Amino acid sequence: MAADVGLDALLFEMAAASVRLLPLSFGDKAARLAHQTSGRFLFEVRVDGDPRFQRIAAIRYATGTTGILALSKDGLAVVSFTANGELPSLIDPLESWNRLPLRQQARNDIYGHIDLLLAALRNAGCMPYR
Repeated sequence: MAADVGLDALLFEMAAASVRLLPLSFGDKAARLAHQTSGRFLFEVRVDGDPRFQRIAAIRYATGTTGILALSKDGLAVVSFTANGELPSLIDPLESWNRLPLRQQARNDIYGHIDLLLAALRNAGCMPYR
């Protein structure tokens, strides 16, 4: 199982490097990455008030590995990393929100969940602070 987790992480990083340069929107890059690596697209959300990032997306793999993509504030860089199953309680509410119809998404505030996820990723050393 550990080898499968490592393989998922490696495939995710390789595919993320290949989609970074494509002339697609951030959401389309995340969706393509999920498709190319046989992952399940979980969500893509806007991040408000963060000094480094404006959008974040997540892709889950059968092994429990979660691939995270983040779009820099200036929109020029896409950062990628994996979280090996440590964050489901923070990711699941965002995934549930993403499955809602647009009308219900607009009525549900998820920014607290986004802030908690970013803080957990930073505390785990996955994301830079500044």
